[in-house]
Amino acid sequence: MMFEPKRLHPISAIINFVKTLKDAALPLIIVLVLNGNIFSGEVDWIPLLIWIGVLLLVLGAGIIRWLRFTYRMEEGELRIEYGLIFRKKRYIPIDRIQSLDFSEGIFHRPLNLVKVSVETAGSTGNEKAEAELTAIRKEEADSLEEAIFQEKKRRNIRPDDDTWDTEEAQTEIEEPKREKVYAMSMKEIVMMAITSGGAGVVISGVAVFFSQFMDLLPVGTIYNEILDWIQISVLVIAFTALVILLVAYGISIVMTILRYANFSVFIDEDDLIITRGWLEKKQMTIPLNRIQGVRMEENLIRQPLGYASITLISAGGSVLKNDEHQLRLLPMIKKAEVGKILTKVLPDYDVVDDFHRPPRRSLFRYILRHSWFGFLAAIPISIFFFPYGLLSVVAGCFLAVLGWLAYHDAGWNILEDQLTLRSRGIIKQTYFMKKYRIQAFYKKQTYFQKRKHLSSMEVMLTSGGGRSLASCYYLEKSDTEEMMEWYRVKRVSEKPPEE
Repeated sequence: MMFEPKRLHPISAIINFVKTLKDAALPLIIVLVLNGNIFSGEVDWIPLLIWIGVLLLVLGAGIIRWLRFTYRMEEGELRIEYGLIFRKKRYIPIDRIQSLDFSEGIFHRPLNLVKVSVETAGSTGNEKAEAELTAIRKEEADSLEEAIFQEKKRRNIRPDDDTWDTEEAQTEIEEPKREKVYAMSMKEIVMMAITSGGAGVVISGVAVFFSQFMDLLPVGTIYNEILDWIQISVLVIAFTALVILLVAYGISIVMTILRYANFSVFIDEDDLIITRGWLEKKQMTIPLNRIQGVRMEENLIRQPLGYASITLISAGGSVLKNDEHQLRLLPMIKKAEVGKILTKVLPDYDVVDDFHRPPRRSLFRYILRHSWFGFLAAIPISIFFFPYGLLSVVAGCFLAVLGWLAYHDAGWNILEDQLTLRSRGIIKQTYFMKKYRIQAFYKKQTYFQKRKHLSSMEVMLTSGGGRSLASCYYLEKSDTEEMMEWYRVKRVSEKPPEE
């Protein structure tokens, strides 16, 4: 398969210029402010003209960079050549390409363009993708994806197929069949936006503000005619703060809806494909053999409503950078439906509900672990801000209740080659992990735990952000030893091959 060298769409030069302009926005604003009032004519034009010259150079460099950037498929490689002064060549073998991720921003959608990020096994963590095609036509992106798929298929078939050389055999390669396994309704997206962590913080802020406001409000003086102006000021401030919080809450809801609109999950051969977004449409491809584990999360608002979210722990892909450090497979779903959907995507994983829990004597340790800092901090706060500072004791009590919940929710389960660990901080987390994916297994025991025959454990998985750590504290010592023994008997033959 061979392509003629192709260039990116000319809008790439504009996109690169806008990115550079965004990075230089703060210095430019400072220069404009320090050089007087531009409208009155009292401006030192020399620094300003230098800045304008620099921006024109950046724009010109972007155009030249676009002219010198080409890509093509040749001899089983994706070949990219670029460079403003020095000509650089990057050849990526097809075998190394794990996936192509598409995204459509506000510059792309009107022109039917996409940005293509080329992911390989080496592009992990916060590093950039192996290569990026800033803006190409969607048809060309589909052709590139198809060409890579066909090339991989040919390489897989060729060694064992004697009839490969015939033209008929080469044209009989089946097209990939993409199956939709999950899609979020708009009702679910709106509910997710309302109950998201960000919205919860805003609601908490409003509640805390009003509780403090009512305590601090000098009710006895409100009716005092001398202090009428204070009353008016307080009301104005309270109303303004409330409006700001409500606006922030509304913005967080709208941003969540725009980000997760049209959320769908597909299975395409050995790849998992997630598409989402309204203003900026994204398509992320995750090879199934790079998934290291699954995490189910239930926050304090969604748990009583019976909702949970499912996050994939993946070994890499720069798609996991920025806001994608947590790759949400199911952003919000009824907990009762998690098993049905997960079976379609990852049939090897089982959602279990039966857990071995910590012993009763661990309860005090859980409460102490969560609340000691809160009660300790309440002492100076109560003294220096007496009597209102005594309210900080309530926060300590809340943390103690959180410790009780953490004890109640903690647990573990081993089902054949799967370890399931459940714990809670503020959010209840359940990790589903296969034995052959576990990178390290830690057993911890302090002097005080040893006296009570207790111990804690931590399990580490590889993830795009470096590592993901699951933990469970104050278990029976015999339980942690049982898990260690299960982990030591490692059946390497069960590990699926990784490319």
